[in-house]
This record gives sequence, structure tokens and C-alpha cells, in this order.
Amino acid sequence: MISGKNFILDQTLDEYFSTAISVQIQDLSPPASDHVVHYLTSVLTRFSRSQDFFVLEENLNQLPTLALLYHEAASARTHEKRNTILRQLGDSALFIGALFFEHFSKKGINKDYFIGMGGSAYGALGSYNYGNSEMFFDLSHRFPKFLEAVSKACSHRFHYDADDIFSLLERWQTSNSDTLRKQLHSLGITPIQLSRKH
Repeated sequence: MISGKNFILDQTLDEYFSTAISVQIQDLSPPASDHVVHYLTSVLTRFSRSQDFFVLEENLNQLPTLALLYHEAASARTHEKRNTILRQLGDSALFIGALFFEHFSKKGINKDYFIGMGGSAYGALGSYNYGNSEMFFDLSHRFPKFLEAVSKACSHRFHYDADDIFSLLERWQTSNSDTLRKQLHSLGITPIQLSRKH
């Protein structure tokens, strides 16, 4: 894997993000728990695979719509479905707000939107005693700090502007070019060609 001019040959993507996140939050007081570091690492590693983050719309990979996820969570018929969608909402708000903020700021959407969506989703999970409720409360209460940490951790790896990465992924989605796939892979993104709807 390549990061700028430095070759990272002795780390997996999971190890890289774990170290990068730990560095970015080392000055938090009180310190973030190991559970938080592990959770943030797992979100970044999982979302580096396009099929685990982007949604297929009109035969193209698109960013998840946070307002739609919020609506789906509010109208979910079971607690399990609601909590699954709330977690997806929190994770998506964190990832989009950290990596694709420039894309949305041009449309007049500021970081408060991502903080509100993500913080509320994680806070709800904590109040519903979903998983590690203490961890989700921490993710909620300090969401702006964790958003900044994720952004900085990713910026050390992704030396492209977020809009450039998104454009590169869209171009690969339409062309399935092996060259574009390798370029994305060098950035730590593993694109998967989703089956097209007929």
C-alpha cells in the first residue's frame, strides 16, 4: 500500500487506521477507550470497500442519504431494524463528514449537519442499550472530536481531495477500468463492481 511518497508494506489497512486514530485522539481528556479506537478503526476499514459503503442508484455508486436513513430508522417496525439503521446512520455521518465534507459544503451543507445526524444516532443507540452503550454515548458526546480525528487520520493516507476520490470511483464504476481500479486500490479503496439492476 502506498501513502504519498512513503511505502507502507508492513501494515494492514486495519493496523494503519488503528495507529492513525490512536495518534489523533491521544490528547483527548478523558482518554477514549480501546473500544472506541477499535470501533472507529472497523468503520474506516469496512467503508474502504466500496460495496460496504456506497449505494447503487441509477447504475452508479452514490453516497448514502443521511436524511433517508434517519427516516428509515424512525419508521422501522422492529427494534433490531431500527438499531441497525441507526448504527449505519452514525457510521455514514462520521465517514461522509470526515472524507466528503468538501463535496457537501459546495451545496451549502455544513459540518453541523453531520454532527447532528451522527451524534444523535450514536446517542440513541446508547440510550437503547445497544451493544456497548458507554462507547456509543462517548461517540455521541464527542462526535465533533472523533469526526476531526477520522478526517486527519484519513488525510494522512488519502492524499487526494475527497471530490477527486469520489470522481475516480464514479469513473471506475462506469468504465470498470483496470487502471482506475489499481489507482483506487493504491489509495486503500477496494472497489467492487455491483450487479446492475435490469
